[in-house]
Amino acid sequence: MDVGMVLFCFFSIALGFIIKGLVGFGDPLVYTPLLSVALPNSTITPGMLPVSLVLNARVVWQNRDHFSPRLVLPIAAFVMLGIIPGTLLLRYGSPTVLKLLLGLVIIAMGVEMLTRKPGTGRPSALLRSVMSFLSGVTAGLFGIDLLFLAYLERVTQNREEFRSNVCFVFLLESVFRVVLYLWNGMFTRESLLLCAVALPAAFLGMWAGAVLDRRVSDRLSHRFIIYVFILGGVSNSIYALLQLI
Repeated sequence: MDVGMVLFCFFSIALGFIIKGLVGFGDPLVYTPLLSVALPNSTITPGMLPVSLVLNARVVWQNRDHFSPRLVLPIAAFVMLGIIPGTLLLRYGSPTVLKLLLGLVIIAMGVEMLTRKPGTGRPSALLRSVMSFLSGVTAGLFGIDLLFLAYLERVTQNREEFRSNVCFVFLLESVFRVVLYLWNGMFTRESLLLCAVALPAAFLGMWAGAVLDRRVSDRLSHRFIIYVFILGGVSNSIYALLQLI
């Protein structure tokens, strides 16, 4: 990487992690489309994986008092099951049409979250399991693990509980993907160089996001979660359409 590329990667990743510091997820929704302008997905996804592992471990530890094993362990199990086929698909390319469909599904789910009436009951365990499995597939393929968030957004009580349990799923998923990527030889010199640039950028972005978060109410934080979720669908859809044109 030349100096210009290093700076571009640094600021793209820092911007993504400002969002994560504010709502607990969403970093790849920002940095993946930006980095994809210059880097292949086979470099971005493995390169950002160790960074996600470290940062999610930090968030889980900071919010450990709000962790709920009964709530999150079934979700994590199905996410990790889905990562296996997703990782295998990554080795043979990232289907653009699938990414477009993913974006449209995320947008539809986000609109449902915005328009849902208060007091709506929990979704079924079967739906939770299916969405968690599909989240794992998209995590292994695109590095974007979002679909299970629609369930956690509905059943958690506050931002600390949401972040602790979301980031625990991300943490387990990251550990599992590290093992799979090592097994399949997917960490390259380019991906490790990206990781070295990304780690300080991610810490800077998380710090800035945490500063902003202290100025936001729980109600507004919940709205931000939904807006970022929808942004993820829009981002995926636009990027996929540009690749199809």
